[in-house]
Amino acid sequence: MNIVCIGDSLTFGYGVNSNENWIHLVNSNLNLSLTNKGFNGDTTAGMLFRFYEDVTLNSPKYAFIMGGTNDFLLNYSVNNVIDNMESMLIEAKKNNIEVILGIQPAVIPQLANKYWMCSDYAKVNDRIQQYKNWLLTYSMQNSLIYINFYDVIQKSLLTYKENELYLDGIHLTSKGHKIMAETFITSLSSLK
Repeated sequence: MNIVCIGDSLTFGYGVNSNENWIHLVNSNLNLSLTNKGFNGDTTAGMLFRFYEDVTLNSPKYAFIMGGTNDFLLNYSVNNVIDNMESMLIEAKKNNIEVILGIQPAVIPQLANKYWMCSDYAKVNDRIQQYKNWLLTYSMQNSLIYINFYDVIQKSLLTYKENELYLDGIHLTSKGHKIMAETFITSLSSLK
């Protein structure tokens, strides 16, 4: 089964070796074919712009879509991200592509402040939380599969130190990618 994964650096695997990226790990463990169309620094507007070429033209059975963190880092509103996501969902439905929604992890302000320039990581996390709530509601109302990396990483922070899961407060370490891969595999084990 072919799944095209479109997203930003959390999908691409910024900061880890390509064989440590969660998509590579999933491909190594399941009889699935995941295509990585993550793009470092991308926003949901950029994802929407390239959706036709990167997803639709590949005619996958499923599209995994996860993005929004860069939008919030650039101070775009939650409604702007929702509008872009809804446009991608319409495009997928129009082309008989089933959607799997990804819910991205929160950022860790203390770590992110050391590496990145953003004036208000609390505001970014607040928007990620609002967007997460919308994704959960939308998924349930429309019977869509979703993968909640947000909650899984938050729960993992009870066991692991922040710098064991995050490289820089935004991007995940190889351990974080392993947790994402395990979550993806568990969530999709019933797909055919």
